[in-house]
Amino acid sequence: MRLSTQFLQLISDHVLATPRRLRALAKIDPKRIYVENIRAVVGSNTWIAKLICDTAVRQGIFKRKIQVMSRDGAVALTVSDHSQIPEHLTHLAIIAGDLEEVTERTDEMDLIEFYELCRRSA
Repeated sequence: MRLSTQFLQLISDHVLATPRRLRALAKIDPKRIYVENIRAVVGSNTWIAKLICDTAVRQGIFKRKIQVMSRDGAVALTVSDHSQIPEHLTHLAIIAGDLEEVTERTDEMDLIEFYELCRRSA
């Protein structure tokens, strides 16, 4: 919890705190920070928000992660690097109302990049 507070303080020290931005900041999950979250908090464009996230990775504040999304929009796999994504992925999916095991080619699946706030030892 202390780390989340430090993260919120760091952002609020450098951003003009409007009610809209504070609401966006309050919704951020430290384990799943998307570029869009940072864009909403900072009030900038996507390019600037991505630059902020990449800088945070280089400084050890964020870790970059990748979600592999199944066709039904569920997260099928989360990895730290593209090299960890297999060619095929077997996962559970709802097909015709039943939960079934399916195998998909990962090059046909959507990838979503996100960031995780690093845990630092106190």
